[in-house]
Amino acid sequence: MVNKSPDRSPERAREDYLKVIYSLTERRPAKAAEVARTLGITRASVSKFKRLLEREKLIEPAAGRTDALRLTKKGERLAVRMVRRHRLLETFLHTTLRVPIDRVHSEAERIEHAISEDVCGRLARFLHYPATDPHGHRIPLSTLPHASGHEVALAAVEPGSSVVVKSVDDRDAGVIRRLLALGVLPGLRAEVAGREAESIQLKVGRRTIAVSRVAAADVRCVVVKRAPKAA
Repeated sequence: MVNKSPDRSPERAREDYLKVIYSLTERRPAKAAEVARTLGITRASVSKFKRLLEREKLIEPAAGRTDALRLTKKGERLAVRMVRRHRLLETFLHTTLRVPIDRVHSEAERIEHAISEDVCGRLARFLHYPATDPHGHRIPLSTLPHASGHEVALAAVEPGSSVVVKSVDDRDAGVIRRLLALGVLPGLRAEVAGREAESIQLKVGRRTIAVSRVAAADVRCVVVKRAPKAA
C-alpha cells in the first residue's frame, strides 16, 4: 500500500498514481479497480485523477472505463524515478539499518517523496548499485525491466515441479510476515508437493510447509524442473 495520509500534495498523489500503475504492469495490465484497491481510494477518485493524468500526457487516453491504464513515455520516466527511489530506500533500510522486511515498504513510502535525485544517486552508489530490493523486485536504472515471461505465481505451479522464488509482493505486510516465518523469500529453492483447497504444499529439504493460496498468489517464481507429464 502507499501512504494514504490526507496531507498528500497533488505532486505526491501524481507520483503515487504513476508508481502504482507501473508496478502493477510488471505482472499484468493495470486496471483502475486494482489501482483503487492498492491506493486505498474509491474508483471515482481514480477516474477523476485519471483524467488529470491524461491531460498532462502521463497516461494514454482510454476508450472505455474498463480499459487497462497505460503510461506514456513521459509518465514512464516519472514512474521509473519513483520506483527506483522506493526500492533503493527499501534496500537501504533493510540491509544497512536492519529494518524488518515486513516494515520496509511502509517506511520507504514515507521517505521517497522527500529525497532528491542527487540523494537517490548517492544512495545507489553507497549500496553498490544493487540489482534487486529485499522483496526480489528489480531496481531500475533508466528503465524498469518487467518481470520475465518465465516467472509465474507460485499458486499456479503444478505439483511435482521444482521452483526458485524470485520475488514477493511488498504491499501486504501481513502476508510478508507469514512468508518470512515460513522462510519463503527470494532465493528459496523448493518443490511443489501438492495443492489443497486453501494452501500450496512446498517441500523444502526434508520439511514440508503449507503456504496459503492468498500468500502463494503474491509469490513469483521460476520453474526450474517441471512436473512429469501423465502417461
